[in-house]
Amino acid sequence: MKRISEQKVAVLALTSALLAVAAGCSAAEPATDARQPLQWGVYQIYTGAERFAQHLKNEVNRLASKPNYVMFYRDLGRPFPTDGIDVIYNTGATPIISLELWRWHDAKTEQLPRILAGEWDEFFRTWAQHAKRDGRRVLLRFGFEFNGDWFSWGGKPEEFKTAWRRARDIFDEVGVKNVEWVWSANVTSHPTVPANDMHNYYPGDKYVDWVAVDGYNWGDEYKDYHHWTSFEKVFSHVFDEFAKRYPRKPLMIAECGSPEGTVGQKAQWVRDAHAAAQRHAQLKVIIWFNFDKRREGELNFRLDSSVDALRAFNETFAVKRE
Repeated sequence: MKRISEQKVAVLALTSALLAVAAGCSAAEPATDARQPLQWGVYQIYTGAERFAQHLKNEVNRLASKPNYVMFYRDLGRPFPTDGIDVIYNTGATPIISLELWRWHDAKTEQLPRILAGEWDEFFRTWAQHAKRDGRRVLLRFGFEFNGDWFSWGGKPEEFKTAWRRARDIFDEVGVKNVEWVWSANVTSHPTVPANDMHNYYPGDKYVDWVAVDGYNWGDEYKDYHHWTSFEKVFSHVFDEFAKRYPRKPLMIAECGSPEGTVGQKAQWVRDAHAAAQRHAQLKVIIWFNFDKRREGELNFRLDSSVDALRAFNETFAVKRE
């Protein structure tokens, strides 16, 4: 009996020790499992490698830290932009290529039917081969804002999904592992009818690496039906919906911006956006549309549209971390 009692004591002691270790590990878990800091990026117009490099350098120098991502547009028919990718990587960022499913010099010709007919297969295969040969991480934002009526590939969910799968299948056949596909809807659908719901355009989990949404505060002066809208109000409904529909996909805001408004209004919008973004664990990246579109009849979305706005950005999203 004495031996059995000693064994029990030993077992109890060992059990207590293991529980103490486990408790210590459990207490440490939040520190090791803490959410990674929200990453951010900027849009930079692509104008050829040399000018692109200089313009991007000028923009980055205005910011308190370097962006994690840089996004630019590319249309169908142009070569895989290795030189632009070089520029972005030299800046210390990861490139996001927003591929428009049209040709800039021939925007009236709809390309979705041609993609479905296989006429663009060789183009996608060549891009895939170049991407694989390059080997560096690239995000491909294929046919974004498909639920809007301002692009020729918009308003056709079945055709869009089929085109997406066709292009992605070609990349997979080539064996591309370094390209991540970004499914990027507009925050609201135009027209707002059930058939044009953004989720009707989703090609399936196996074809998508990131889910994303574009959204802006258009302020009070752009159109009569626009009103100053907080970041949280612009995006909150999609945050909730995406968390339900795509819980295993990282979420990106692929285009975001605000006009200046009254004095200090944009600066506060940026600060509030930073605070709101922290409340959504699925949100990993925000890309700021750092561009003045007034010449095109829109608004000035630049981060430095005022001293206060730039300061707010540099003290929140771009703040230097130790």
